[in-house]
Amino acid sequence: MNDLEFLVVDENTYAQKEIVNILKYLAFTRIEQANTVKDALPLLDKRTFDCIISAWEISDISGLDFLRMTRKQQRFEEIPFFLVHSAFTKVKVVQAGRAGVTGLIVMPFDHNNIKKKMSELSKFVSRKDKGKDEKLFEKGLALIEKKKYDEALQVFDKLVKDSEHPEYYYNIGYIKTTQAKYHEAIEAFKKATQLDRMFAKAYEAMGRVFQMMGKKQDAEKCMQQAADIYLSREKEENAEEILNEILEINPDTINVYNSLGVLYRKRGEHQKALEYYLKALKVHPREPHIHYNIGRLYIDLKDLDSAKVYFENAYKIDPRFKEAKEVMNAIELGKF
Repeated sequence: MNDLEFLVVDENTYAQKEIVNILKYLAFTRIEQANTVKDALPLLDKRTFDCIISAWEISDISGLDFLRMTRKQQRFEEIPFFLVHSAFTKVKVVQAGRAGVTGLIVMPFDHNNIKKKMSELSKFVSRKDKGKDEKLFEKGLALIEKKKYDEALQVFDKLVKDSEHPEYYYNIGYIKTTQAKYHEAIEAFKKATQLDRMFAKAYEAMGRVFQMMGKKQDAEKCMQQAADIYLSREKEENAEEILNEILEINPDTINVYNSLGVLYRKRGEHQKALEYYLKALKVHPREPHIHYNIGRLYIDLKDLDSAKVYFENAYKIDPRFKEAKEVMNAIELGKF
């Protein structure tokens, strides 16, 4: 584990030095440093890192946007990425989770907490020597393709004994589903998502198994998780398919309408986005984040008066909603 390569990004030189010293104390020595995201990007082009630790607040590009940028690229989809901040609000935690963060590190730094997070990196870091396992993995997939499920299961059981990997458990879950062993399938999919919290395909499959079992609430929860991950990675077609599937399970679910609103806003289909946001608001009229999302939509439509009304609603419902207050102030100051 100590041969892992780290990239630490923080323009606060004191905080950067402190986190680097903690990593060195934990016997990690291969550490590159960058003060800004623009400085970090060339390093990522030249080298393969095992873990990125980035401050949330960076002047050129925020740590959150840096995380989103990396997750859009296939080679960085699974790289452990930690965000550092002194005050994680509920909104920021949700944003980071949807963007695919591996973990959050709070300042001032707690050595024991960082030690625990770094000790768990083996769950996320890709295996260095894949040759033998890859051949066995391909054999297992070929057996599934031929519907030789018992033989395939033997292959994947062997793989997980040697090295735990989310894809192995996903395929075990798939086999168990075809065998109508639903409880065992759920356990396998759960294990896959524990190893990779952003494994959308596993959440999606688990949701469908729960639906087969008649557990609609659990099915909806898992499929919503999958849709959120797909949205965060801009895989909108996958997200739209799942969200519409959830509506068939529960036509009155607030999360789906809100998520569809987000999806269509991203596509620039503003009227369609507004339609779904208003449906969400009808189900849950006092949810501040829906009011906030409608406000953002009206900004896109350059209707600042309507936008201000919805931001005010969000702030009245939840006076701790700082982002809503900040946008209200920006409108009043003519910054839009």
